[in-house]
Amino acid sequence: MASLVWNSKLDPTVDLMNIHFSKIDECIKSIDSEISDKHVSCEHANRLINQLEQLCKMHFTYEEAILEGMKYPSTEEHKALHQSFLKTFEPFKASSDQCHSLSFIGNFIKLRMDFVRNLNDETMKLCDFITGMYC
Repeated sequence: MASLVWNSKLDPTVDLMNIHFSKIDECIKSIDSEISDKHVSCEHANRLINQLEQLCKMHFTYEEAILEGMKYPSTEEHKALHQSFLKTFEPFKASSDQCHSLSFIGNFIKLRMDFVRNLNDETMKLCDFITGMYC
């Protein structure tokens, strides 16, 4: 499977998806750092969770437009993964002042693992598909 780091001539969509993923990953790492320090207020972690949700929505909107435009074979399945992932943000909205609680941390670990296991793999498949179109 291809990496999300490319050195060949490709459609700029792959480069833009790399940038999206880099920003999402950066935000996830920042949240992890915030919730690991029990002396830090939850206000900043909550803003980062909201920022992460917005970054994901932006990435998904972009990716879904590409999927539909290129008649990607599993567009509907890919969209369903996006919707399922966005639902993982719901528990955070209910526990806004509890970012150091076991429940919050458990939900964050689930969100992070869903991102790594599902969305990263699906985006790599999409990048492979795009790359195959230009070979």
